[in-house]
This record gives sequence, C-alpha cells and structure tokens, in this order.
Amino acid sequence: MPAVASKSKKTGRKAARDGRGSLSNSKASSTYSQETTDSTPPKDRGPNVIILSSAGKPIFVRHGSDEDEWSSACGLLQGLRANVLSFDGVDSSLGEIQSIQAGNMLIVFLNTTALTLVAISDGENGSQNEGWLRLQLEYTYAQMIFTLTDQIQSIFEQSPSYDLRTMMGPNVDASLRNLLDQFDPPDSDEGTDISASSYNSQGASTFLTAGIECVFPLNPELRDSTSRLLIDTCRGDDTLFALLVIGTRLVTIVQPSNPSSQLHTSDLHLIMTFVGRQPGLLTNELWFPVCLPRFDSSGFLYAYTSCLDPVHTGLSIVLISGNNSTEQFKVFHSAADTVRSNLGLPPLSTVRSSLSASTSSYASSTRDDRRTTTNWSDPLHDDTDTDSDYDDDSERRGSILSRISASGNGASAGRGIAPRPTLGDRQLSMTNYLTHIPRPNSKSVEEKEKAQDGPFVTALKIALLPKQQEDILNQYLDLASAVHFCFRCDIYVQGSSGTSTEGMLTQCFGPPLSFPFTDAQSQRKVWDIYQRLSLRLRLGSSSVETCYDALDMFQGHDSSMSGSISNDCPMQSLLESPPNVHGVTYLQEDNEWLYVGLNGKFFELYATLPATVKPREGTAYCARLVRKLMGDERILFLSNPLTWNS
Repeated sequence: MPAVASKSKKTGRKAARDGRGSLSNSKASSTYSQETTDSTPPKDRGPNVIILSSAGKPIFVRHGSDEDEWSSACGLLQGLRANVLSFDGVDSSLGEIQSIQAGNMLIVFLNTTALTLVAISDGENGSQNEGWLRLQLEYTYAQMIFTLTDQIQSIFEQSPSYDLRTMMGPNVDASLRNLLDQFDPPDSDEGTDISASSYNSQGASTFLTAGIECVFPLNPELRDSTSRLLIDTCRGDDTLFALLVIGTRLVTIVQPSNPSSQLHTSDLHLIMTFVGRQPGLLTNELWFPVCLPRFDSSGFLYAYTSCLDPVHTGLSIVLISGNNSTEQFKVFHSAADTVRSNLGLPPLSTVRSSLSASTSSYASSTRDDRRTTTNWSDPLHDDTDTDSDYDDDSERRGSILSRISASGNGASAGRGIAPRPTLGDRQLSMTNYLTHIPRPNSKSVEEKEKAQDGPFVTALKIALLPKQQEDILNQYLDLASAVHFCFRCDIYVQGSSGTSTEGMLTQCFGPPLSFPFTDAQSQRKVWDIYQRLSLRLRLGSSSVETCYDALDMFQGHDSSMSGSISNDCPMQSLLESPPNVHGVTYLQEDNEWLYVGLNGKFFELYATLPATVKPREGTAYCARLVRKLMGDERILFLSNPLTWNS
C-alpha cells in the first residue's frame, strides 16, 4: 500500500506542481500588480442566463446581442411556462416548470413573483448539474435585489410591460456578469496559477461550500487585535457591519451579536464581489446604497468603502449603516482615517499625491520612450490625443451607483484611477511581526505621513507573497497525495464575555484548479462532481428528484425575517446548512481520478486524487488533511469572529 501512495504522489502531485510552476514563471512576481485585460468579454463563457418579466420581455441576457431574436425566445419560454401552469390533464397541480432536458441541452427555471430566470447549458459552455445551475440563478436574482431591492416585484405586478432595463443601467449589468463569471473556470489568458489567485477569489469553491475565502496565513493575535481596533473605532448606534477585505477575500468582520441580524454567506458574497471589483476604490472613498437580500430585501443600507493601502496590499475597509445622512458619511470617513493611522498607513491624501506623481512620471517616461522608438510617419502611432484620452477615461469613473441617485445620497469623493506601484521583489523582514499588536496612537500629521507600516500590514504583505501562498498550498496537497481540494470550516461568532452566539461564519480554503485541469471543460467537470458529492453527503443522493424534494422543504423554513428572499433561494439555504456528522462518499470515473467527499461536525472536504490511490486509502489521506487543516485553523481562517459586544 505505501508503494501505491508513493507512486501516486510522484505521478500526480509532481506533475501538478511542475505544471503550475511553469505557468507561474510566466507571471509577474508582484503581489498587487495592475492587470491589463481585454475589454472584449469572453465569448460564451459559462451557461447563458436570461432574466425575463412575466410578460416575456427580456431584462438581461448574458450571451447574445440580437434583441429581436432574444425577445422571441423569451416570449416562447414564458409561453411554455404558462402552458404548464394551465395544464388541464388528470393532475392539474403540476406547479411551476423546473427544468427541461433535451439531449445535451439543459434548461433550468427559477420563478419568482414577477420575474423568471432561465439558465441554458449545452454541456460545453456550462454545467450539466441542475443544482449548480439553480444556484447560479438564485445568486443572479439576489444580485438584482442587491442593487434594486425587491420593489422590482411590485413594479411588475402593477405594470407587467415595464422595461426594467431603464433602472438597471450598465453597472447592474456588469455586476451580474462579474458574479456569474465566478461560477465558471477562468479564460485561458487569465491563468490558473497560484500566484495569480493571490487576489482573486477561488470562485466556484466559495459557492459550493457556501463559505467566505479569507486571507491566509495570519497570526491570530494580530487578526484579533485588528478586529478589536474596528470595534473601538467604528462602534456606533448606526453601525451595523465593519469589514476589512482584500479584493474578494476577507480579513476580518464585526457583526451584531443577535444571530438573526448577522450576515448570511450569500450576502457576504454579494458585498465582497461588488466592492472587490470596483476599480474606483483604489483612490476614492465610495458611499453607495446596497440591499442585502437575505438580511432585508425591502430596503437599502448604505456602505462606505475606502482603500487603506492602495499601494501594496489593497487592504480596504467596508462600513455599513442604515443611516444615509452626510453626518454618517463623515463618521465613517473619520473612523477609516483612525484605522488607517493605527495600522501605520499614511493618510489617503498622501497616498493620492504619491500615486498621482507616479502616474505623471510613468506617463512622461512612456511618452519619452515612444518618441525614441516610434515611426512618426505612421498615422497609427499619432500620440497627440494620448493625454486627453486618459483624462476622459478617468472622468468616466465617477459615482458607481448614479443610476439610483433618487434612492440614496451616495457620492464618490474624487475621480480617476492611477496604476498601482507593485511590491516587486522587495524583501520583507519577519522579525517580531507575529508578536507586535497595533495600538491607538496620537502621532502628529507629519509623523503619520512618515509612519512605517505597522506589524499587521507587514504580516499581510508577507502572507500575500506568491511564493508564500504556493508553498503553503503545496504542503497541504502533498499531505493528501491530492491534485486539488476545497475545504469548508464552520466557526461560531463570539458574543460578549467570550461566549459563542448561535451564529456561524462559514469559511473556505483551497488551491485554484490548475494542472492537469488546464481547460474549462475539465475544470467544470471537477466542480460538477464536487456538487454531486455535496448532495450525497447532505441528502444521501444526488438525483434531481431528491434535490427538489429537499428544496421544497427549505422553502418556507428560513422565513424568520419577513423581508428576506430565502423562500426564493432554497439552494443557497441547503448549501449553507451545517454538514452532517461523519459522512464519506467517493466517485471514481474514467480510471483516472478519485473524487472524495468527507464531512463531519463543522467541516467539509472535497478532494481529487489520482485513481492509483484506492478509495479506502484516499479517504484516510483526506482525513489526515482534515486533521491538519483543523489544527491550523487559527492561521488559515478568521478563527475568532467578533461582535460589537465582544
């Protein structure tokens, strides 16, 4: 048996490590570099998702630009739904249509009061797992509520022919696409190496496990003291939530002590996806309305965001309140400045000046280089409009929610965005950074501007180094002789006097899918199998009938808050439910890979191992990995989530 394990380790993990390494070498080594992406959206990435009104009018189409063509298709889909509802056969209580399977084509429906959402997958550009497509539709619906509230339902009830696209605008459209892209494998030009994932969410694993990805590894005392800094600085009668995030990854969060007022994982996903993908956040303070669908879908809360460290780590603060007054904005602005100061970071004004100077210097040197190398006789290289084009682009990056200005008093301070300087190969000292804790200080303005990074920011820089991330993930992969895994950990939120509340903060951890799963189809297959294993662990079966029976049970179960959309999102509730105790399942396909699902109290694990490993051995390897991950919980996760009363 040991020989088999050794062989699989050499043939499976070494190949994966070598393949990922070759990808990583082609990337820049900076920890927070400005990425350049093609403005053309990827063609038919993932399943097509359509939102249509009860009158059959298209509201959103993920793939396809021919409005007349999709108007006809939407009318056909709504007509098909109406025919099923009005069926006059022996059994007239068929209910809403759920899905259609026609060859390789799978169509899944999600029906709400006045909207119908449809996912269409052909097996090549989308999943063939009905539950996975259903989950995407639920998140799509939640994203619409996030920006428009559930008042859109009453609008359509009063006027079925209303064109909702006039309310949505380009920002809502972009938010929907950003969210859906996270369910699908990245394009080949985005890369799948570990270094590239340092600031990008693991996407599908966060939705599969209903967990939030955290920044790792961090000393738990540093993380805990920073949480208490948020409590001391940001606590107020109108402050509901305070978060520190990097991109779409969580550093820490402070919530109310009442479990019913704490955030669902799906709402956290929406907040972090929206905030983490706002380019204007680097140099601007943003103040905008948000609706948290599982918290209260009937109205807006108001979020303040500011990037505390736009130069190196991208550390940002998010403060959420039910008060949209100018005074509340000033309170949050002052709190963010205090947090920035106590973390040893320079004031925002200093950072803006530095970035502006860097931008001017970069633009000047670029023009000088072009003058020495450009063939000026070629009209394609005319540089006369370079500056004006840049300025125009900067001016277009203003308030991110101007489309709903009538609903809130949000405003963005400042315009424009400058390329971020990168950390590069700068050497960082690890001396004593684990033991020092940030404390409030009373430095003068001059001292603050010259302040060195505090121990927490230094720890973040070290944690986010690509080499650091890669080494840690490889150690866990080697421990289980696996080529990939995703892990879920449920941690109680701490209340007053160190006692646990009934609320849980679900978190996830794992490497990105990389070699040997290099194409979108093979990666999609892995996630489909993980989803099947998840349903087996929870329901005992992954069949469509069993899944919908469970969803029927969840509908109406999570209705403690009258303003929640939980009844419309039972798949989210199913995946957020705590794992059963001590469940094991596995699947072996094509004599190439062994897929293992393992769960117990407060954890879930899904892993891919070479088929040379027998199921019993693979389960033992995975159990060993679980023990190691649970032992390292304090450095990998937010192991002590606090409330305002902690």
